[in-house]
Amino acid sequence: MDSEAILLAIPNSRWDYNWTMGDRVLAPLASVFDALKCARTIIAIEKMIEPSVMVGKSENADGEELPLDGNFIEQAEYIQEDSFNALSAEHPDEDSIVRRLSVGGAKLLVGPRGCGKTTLMLKAYYSLLRSSQPTTLPVYVNFKLSLKLEPLYAKTPNATFWFRQWLTLKIYEGLLDAIKNSNRFMSPPELPSQGDLEKAMISLETGSALSGESATTYTMEGLSKAIVRVLAGNDLVRCVLLMDDAAHAFSPRQQEDFFEFFREIKSREISPKAAVYPGITTHSPTFHVGHDAEQIDVWIRPDGQGYLGFMRTLAERRFGGELPIALRATPEAIEFLAYASFGIPRSFLNMLRTIYHDGGAALSSTGGVDRRRLFDIAKQSKELSHGVYESLAIKIPAYSVFVETGQGIYQKIIEIIKSLNRDRPDDNQALEFGLKKPVPPEIEKVLSFFQYAGLVMPVGENSRGVKGVFELYTVHYGDLITQNALIGRRTKTVSSFVAAFKAPTHQAWPRISPDTLVEKGLFAKLFRLTLPHCQSCGAERASENARFCQNCGSQLKTSSLYDELVNKDISVLPLSNRLVKRIKAESTIRTVKDILMDVDRSRIRSVKYIGPVRTEQIVTYAEEYIA
Repeated sequence: MDSEAILLAIPNSRWDYNWTMGDRVLAPLASVFDALKCARTIIAIEKMIEPSVMVGKSENADGEELPLDGNFIEQAEYIQEDSFNALSAEHPDEDSIVRRLSVGGAKLLVGPRGCGKTTLMLKAYYSLLRSSQPTTLPVYVNFKLSLKLEPLYAKTPNATFWFRQWLTLKIYEGLLDAIKNSNRFMSPPELPSQGDLEKAMISLETGSALSGESATTYTMEGLSKAIVRVLAGNDLVRCVLLMDDAAHAFSPRQQEDFFEFFREIKSREISPKAAVYPGITTHSPTFHVGHDAEQIDVWIRPDGQGYLGFMRTLAERRFGGELPIALRATPEAIEFLAYASFGIPRSFLNMLRTIYHDGGAALSSTGGVDRRRLFDIAKQSKELSHGVYESLAIKIPAYSVFVETGQGIYQKIIEIIKSLNRDRPDDNQALEFGLKKPVPPEIEKVLSFFQYAGLVMPVGENSRGVKGVFELYTVHYGDLITQNALIGRRTKTVSSFVAAFKAPTHQAWPRISPDTLVEKGLFAKLFRLTLPHCQSCGAERASENARFCQNCGSQLKTSSLYDELVNKDISVLPLSNRLVKRIKAESTIRTVKDILMDVDRSRIRSVKYIGPVRTEQIVTYAEEYIA
């Protein structure tokens, strides 16, 4: 007896063809589970039904691709233009942000990883590129891999010169792409060819300085003149430079050199815009935020108007226009996941993909998403944010002790909020904390690291008269959920958390003194800078200028952060242990560098169940790790 005959024999069940999703799904799902009271029968039927029938059903969620996997690409720069608008939702402040990105003046787009900076930049880019009456030339450039140039700072005295050349080459490349993608703009014959640009960039990225004519051809002055010629030849007024992942590199000298380049390239015809992170960005001494560039905060407040609508629309579009049956059967599930993502669309998409891959395994007896599974997914999501925070100990090794101290500070904050909420009503739970000013610079630094990772969101100041002025911060909702810092009673439901987050006012928040978080007498120990370690024995250097290790006597070398990161084992990437083991067992890939060097993707594609979408996701993880 085939699977369809069995299903037809089940009361009230039928095949439902959902063309927008490209999947054949079983509906109404709840009635099937009601009719089948035996778990063994459900398992038997699932085995007979083809995988695409159960939405997201996969024998191996760690690798096997499903029909909609391509819709859950998290990084907007990897989505093709023809799919971009169909898979995107409108940011609550999109009109204002895109307009400011599309006009004159320098701008800095600020927000933590995954908050939507790239999406907004690309919306401005495509909007200008497809304008019916164009006056502005948009040039989009992604500097995600700028850390590749960091070894030059350790090896050559004129690294600043070569880094500026690389920036110039990348913008030339973006200029050629914009002209080509526009299908209407004319290119002056003196622009360099795509092939020449690629050769020069590869040379610099592999640590080889340019020589001969190439060393003097690609200059910022030449680039500015080339852009002006393109504007004049196409009757355009200005060029908007959309520089994404601009301050990605964790090398302070690189960041300073970038902002000096940013300041110098700005002109009447050229308006630079750059996407940067809060907290870890180092500006050049001559660059002043507010004077040299307007700052635009794009992190969406999870308690803001339009937030839930934005997230729901995003979910519907990624599922092809309609949510799957399991999510429709659990109306509060989408809202719960939206709050748990804490205003980070990338985190939200990650959770949706998990549910998609779970398929039938995530269902409750009523056909909705199981409550415990929702809590597990929320926990996994917030752990990714904590992983981003913990990675700072590697990416900014001088502040590794700060990062470790910050973990203790964060837990103290959670415990203080938890204690306050224990006896409070569900509709007036504390989601924020106030830190009394003045805040020591060491604790401010840790808070900036929290913001970079998306763990705390600044919401302004509050004066309490004689009690002082407090800086207010909202804490990651995922931590409030999974660490039981909300709702004092033992039995907690998804709807109770949603109701707590939806409450119109959250007037309660604990007032915290910096001394409560760290005793003044411990500052020297808990906030000390760490010098680079000896490459031979691992001992910390005695001083910044030390030439030999005081422990083993070996000559100390200037370390390269890029080299250190790319030589890490692939287990540092957000991949499951099962997938890491399979990659190592079925390929020669061992380190992050191995993934980056697999240019044609042949080695990673040789691993069972890893198709093109999964491959690009793994490569993206590797690029994000060094970025």
